[in-house]
Amino acid sequence: MSVRLKDIAQETGVSISTVSRILNGKGHRKEGDKTAQLVIDAAKRMGFFAKATSHKLVIKGDTIQKNLSIGCILTSAHETFVSPFFSSMLAAIQKELSIWQDLIQYNLIVTSITDPGFSHILDSSTLDCAIVLGRTSQENILKLKGNIPVLVYAGANKMNCQIDEVICDGYAGVHRAVEYFISNGHKKIGFIGPTHQQSNVFNEHRYTGFIDAMERGGLAINTAHVVDSILTSTAAYEGTKQMLQNKDLPTAIFCANDTVALGAMRAFEDTGIRIPDDISIMGFDNIDMAQFVKPSLTTISVPIWELGRLAVKVLIDRIETGRCYPIQVTVPFQLIERESCKSI
Repeated sequence: MSVRLKDIAQETGVSISTVSRILNGKGHRKEGDKTAQLVIDAAKRMGFFAKATSHKLVIKGDTIQKNLSIGCILTSAHETFVSPFFSSMLAAIQKELSIWQDLIQYNLIVTSITDPGFSHILDSSTLDCAIVLGRTSQENILKLKGNIPVLVYAGANKMNCQIDEVICDGYAGVHRAVEYFISNGHKKIGFIGPTHQQSNVFNEHRYTGFIDAMERGGLAINTAHVVDSILTSTAAYEGTKQMLQNKDLPTAIFCANDTVALGAMRAFEDTGIRIPDDISIMGFDNIDMAQFVKPSLTTISVPIWELGRLAVKVLIDRIETGRCYPIQVTVPFQLIERESCKSI
């Protein structure tokens, strides 16, 4: 809820016009002016001067608003905002920010660490705060922390690097997927996705979750059933085709996201392997396309819209309260059963 000029005027016993002039910095006031100090102290007490950012205050009618430069930064080296996951997240962020227009005026800068102009944006320190999306290296996060006062990460993999996080736990999601396969009789279970062999990302826990879940279920991992792939359909298609050169195939495969699953499904189709008759396959994310492919894709559903919406709420909470400690908000996942898996 935004605070009006008259709220501060009532708090201090000063006229609304005087409060406006003081907070806008209009007019000449002598050093030690008690009225100005009274108004400024009240504004601080009511939460307008967050310590974490250098944003300005603007007057709009009878309401004080914060003027923020907000970044939405994709830190993945292989994915872009056109990916189904990140495009949905960005839409949610933009929608939620529009709801807060009575409290803040904002300039949203959507960028990626791979953009040619990103270094200039970072070095110029024009951003008051940012929402960080994607898997990345610790070096990149430290660089962001050193240049942007307030950061919030939103995604499926914990960072644990002393910034606010809104997550849907990918590690736990993979555990649920493997448990589902085991409960349906599968013992030869494969994995397609990042296994840390091709990148130095530190916030990617799905393969670790797969290893731990297989061990917990008493199952051995056949390395021939593991495809190290970046999170694109093309990479997954090519990796799956290589795996299919082996005669011994798994009966079920978990894919690190739905985009990977779609690439793998096409590779199976091109090779004459039927889903789910010959092999079961499960994705992760529950993008819109997952329900429309044939067979429709069983997947771990991530509330992508909620991740974006809550990231904005956590960001504004940090700015409004001046909170100096990080918080973590976790949203639940759900296993969606469709046609791509069967019991054996």
